[in-house]
Amino acid sequence: MLTSNSSNITDNITNIQSLYEIEYEQFLNIGIPSVIFLTVLSFVGIVGNVHTLLVYSMSPVMAKLTVRIFILWLSVTDLIACVVCIPFEIFDIRFDYTFSSVGVCKFFRFLNHVVTLSSGGLLTAIAIERYKISNRIQTRQNRNPFVALNIASLVVVAISIVMSIPTFVFYGLYIKETSISNLTGTDCAVLPEYYDMSTVGAYIGIVILLSTAGCGICAVVYGKILFGICIQMKKERKNRAKSSNHKMDISSELTSKETQQVSTNQLNDVPSISPSLGENVPIPVKFHKRSPYEKGRQLTTSLIVATAVSYLGYIMFACTLLVQVANPTLLYKSSTRPVTEILFRAVFINNAANPVVYCLLDNTFRTECVKLYKKTMCVK
Repeated sequence: MLTSNSSNITDNITNIQSLYEIEYEQFLNIGIPSVIFLTVLSFVGIVGNVHTLLVYSMSPVMAKLTVRIFILWLSVTDLIACVVCIPFEIFDIRFDYTFSSVGVCKFFRFLNHVVTLSSGGLLTAIAIERYKISNRIQTRQNRNPFVALNIASLVVVAISIVMSIPTFVFYGLYIKETSISNLTGTDCAVLPEYYDMSTVGAYIGIVILLSTAGCGICAVVYGKILFGICIQMKKERKNRAKSSNHKMDISSELTSKETQQVSTNQLNDVPSISPSLGENVPIPVKFHKRSPYEKGRQLTTSLIVATAVSYLGYIMFACTLLVQVANPTLLYKSSTRPVTEILFRAVFINNAANPVVYCLLDNTFRTECVKLYKKTMCVK
């Protein structure tokens, strides 16, 4: 009796050690590229979203923008993803055979879906708000726009929570086989009983359909905005050309009058006063006046690019998941496995890319960042 118990304990210890060895070997062969990818996203996302929150909440210039409410909500959801969800993904990659908590698995998969869907919904709401501003659409709610936008943001997050509830059912501890007979591990993944096109496939299809609809709305709305910007810029160029031609006509007129005055003085023996070579004659410097719409254009351009990058990352993830459901063996070949692991986490590009786009394309955002740093250094 004691001998059989001790042999069972020894076998269990051996199995656990074998699982850890298999898990670590797989991590070295497959997991490192995706962990590096996620670590970079997490670091960039945390730094960038903290800056976005500080700039849009403390800058008096940004306080005038109604769209800042949506951007603040977006930054909060992105920051949650970078601080909580991405580290969980790294943990899941590292412990691919020894994940043991069902509750932790279900909660974090649910949270991943909530922040991803919320981010996409908020980007769509931002596009609609920019369209209203560009077309000067006024509604009764615009009397108190900040309250209305906060309510709209809450509605987007609430819809994302409701849409993510099925993940509590689909995800759990998936039993994984190993190369050693009678030795299995557990991983946080979609359960086998739901692994078909009628359940998980249908859910993913609905999410992709809604995401595609949001992407289509953004494409149409931003397309109209860009068309309006192009027309506006053409008018400005025409006005500048007319203004410069008018100035040239006035300048030539003045030059001809001065020439006539000099010739008259010479005929009447009146000495003409002209500046000597040594005198400093002030030369007027012409500055091109900045368009009053330039700040709005830069903000809109940065939001367009951020939206495109975000939806691209989510489409990569969703398409990879659909391929996995339809043909699981295709994505698990040794040659394509590291790329597959990265594509499954491409959805997190959304949460890290937005602040980078703001910094690269929005001059006002960069200026307010510098001002914030100067204020901080002056306080110290």
